[in-house]
Amino acid sequence: MDVRDGRPILFDDLFLGQPKTITFHPDSFLVIEEMEAPRLIKILDLKNNKIQELIPRGRGPGEMLVAWGVKVIDKDIFLFCGQLSKVIILTMTNDRHFVIDDEFYIEEKQSQRLIPMSHDKFVCLSAIGDEKRFSVLTGGGEIIKKFGEYPSFINDNEVKANNDIFLSVIDAKPGGRLFVAVCMKSDLFEIYDLEVGLRRRFQGPLGLKFSVETQSMGGGYMLRPVPHYLTYRTLIAGENEFWAGYIGHKWEPGKVVPLTEQCTKEIFCFDWEGKPLRILSLEYPAIHFDFDWKGNVLYALELRENDPVIAAYSLDTSLPDSK
Repeated sequence: MDVRDGRPILFDDLFLGQPKTITFHPDSFLVIEEMEAPRLIKILDLKNNKIQELIPRGRGPGEMLVAWGVKVIDKDIFLFCGQLSKVIILTMTNDRHFVIDDEFYIEEKQSQRLIPMSHDKFVCLSAIGDEKRFSVLTGGGEIIKKFGEYPSFINDNEVKANNDIFLSVIDAKPGGRLFVAVCMKSDLFEIYDLEVGLRRRFQGPLGLKFSVETQSMGGGYMLRPVPHYLTYRTLIAGENEFWAGYIGHKWEPGKVVPLTEQCTKEIFCFDWEGKPLRILSLEYPAIHFDFDWKGNVLYALELRENDPVIAAYSLDTSLPDSK
């Protein structure tokens, strides 16, 4: 299904330097993560065309080094800094401004991705080298349990699997029980239930069968899947389905990769049993996207002539099989 004729969203005095993600807030806000900016979070008020900038770069209270994820739960905004293993929660005041309601460090160090299932429970990728794939945390960041086995690869009898090989984006179904993980370096999808574990594992269009090789990095080494792809970067989950932004770029040593080749070109949509529903073909490459599940509006942080633009696409009449 072609997604065309997006409406650019313009704000007075809005400058997008290196935007990383866009997240829709149901009270008519867009939350933008920035990279290498003095303040890492921009909150755009769609009702009154105002901008709020929050979270200075730093290691102190109310600060982060890098924003690695935004999630809205019950209208609160959850932010995660993987470098500091820190969560900050923003809540909205009566005058439509956001302030820090809580911040804390999680026990799982060096996790590269975290998602709140609810206010009281989080799931994150376990640290690289951990035998289990995921950690379940309390609402204050303490580890409850670890679970999940790693997928297999061709030479897994020689190389031990970890969450660098299977680095994944994760998102949760509203309700706090199901979540999905999509591997960023292969085309693996995994649907998990917090109570029963893995429900389904399947592959995307590449059907990759890969091995892992050791690559020297200064005084150490890293494990690199071969072939090495950038497959997915964006994953969003709703009540009835989840969407994964497909990139499908194969890395080649020594070649500079333009930003457009690191962006989503298509969106794969599945129900929570893993059944394919549709493919959305984007007019412009998207750095990141989110969806208003009630209003059926796709918000895309996209590249137009190499400049970042925020655009809205109404899909009201375009999703006949969407529940």
